[in-house]
Amino acid sequence: MKITDVQAIAISIPQQLQYAAPTKGFNTESDGHVLVKVLTDEGLVGLGEAWRLTPRAVATFITEALKPRLLGADPTQIGALWRKMYQATFRYGRKGLVLNAISGIEIALWDILGKSCGLPVYKLLGGACHERIRAYASLPPYERPQDVAADAVNLAGQGYHLVKLHQRDLESVREARQAVGERTELALDVNGCWTPREAVTMIRRLEEWNLRWIEEPINPMDDYDGLRFVRERSNLLLAAGENEYTHFGFKSLIEKQAADLLQPDIIKTGGLLCGRKILALAEAWNLQLIPHSYYYGPGVAATAHFVMANPLSDEMEINATPLQHDFMVPAFRPQAGQLTVSDSPGLGIEFDEDVINHHRLDR
Repeated sequence: MKITDVQAIAISIPQQLQYAAPTKGFNTESDGHVLVKVLTDEGLVGLGEAWRLTPRAVATFITEALKPRLLGADPTQIGALWRKMYQATFRYGRKGLVLNAISGIEIALWDILGKSCGLPVYKLLGGACHERIRAYASLPPYERPQDVAADAVNLAGQGYHLVKLHQRDLESVREARQAVGERTELALDVNGCWTPREAVTMIRRLEEWNLRWIEEPINPMDDYDGLRFVRERSNLLLAAGENEYTHFGFKSLIEKQAADLLQPDIIKTGGLLCGRKILALAEAWNLQLIPHSYYYGPGVAATAHFVMANPLSDEMEINATPLQHDFMVPAFRPQAGQLTVSDSPGLGIEFDEDVINHHRLDR
């Protein structure tokens, strides 16, 4: 079997936001998506997804820089093809857009491998460690604390065991905790906004609201010396890794003792193979690992397969704000706060081509 084509499709589908989002302070680019198709001479098509920011740029990079290096190759040689892409793009960078693009293709290769073997991807990753997945609800940033509290209550009522906030003010956390009570867990992601000393001060003030973890509290997010400074002075668990890349990057994060909880993102960090290597590091260093997955497409499905084979946790993140139109079938939306993964070959998904064609950015 040989690769005959690699397609990258940039689309934009608005979210169904119920409340006003902040006009500054957070990156609110959540409407873009980058979908990947890897075609073969045997008719198998692998589906993937690359991280969504600057979707046209990511799609162009896949087409111009990665596709020529994959044509004619055996798509089941995932490790060799990953290394080929990684080494061939060293002039472009070792983090960010380059790894986002590689991740999207790598996931599509796993989809092909599963389809060719007649097995779901989670079985190729080692088999099921859980019967189902506990999804936690990840909220967008909101302008008003009362809106945060209202959505948190709504999601708790839908069966989510944990709600993650994306706020930077104490009042939002206080109102959310008072609204949901103590039965629903809360976590907080501030997307890197404080100095280390500011983070220590804020975390001490946040402790009374019983947060399960505080995520990426300092800027820059890869200041691991600064993050260790905060961790050593914090009674809350520190989570990091959403914006780290490959097992090489996580090696540095772990060696610096900068986090209690690792959060690799499968469509950012390098794909499922890198995710498994990071999982091995977490096991060796006795750290928790719960993947980041704030998107809607094949990346969600790939993350779900990864979690099914993750002995360290049965949890994963779900972007709780629905899209105006789903472009993946099934859409992998939780029921009563839980996800199940089918035994269909590969990732077990298809694209809704009508929705995709309607929302393409290159029309």
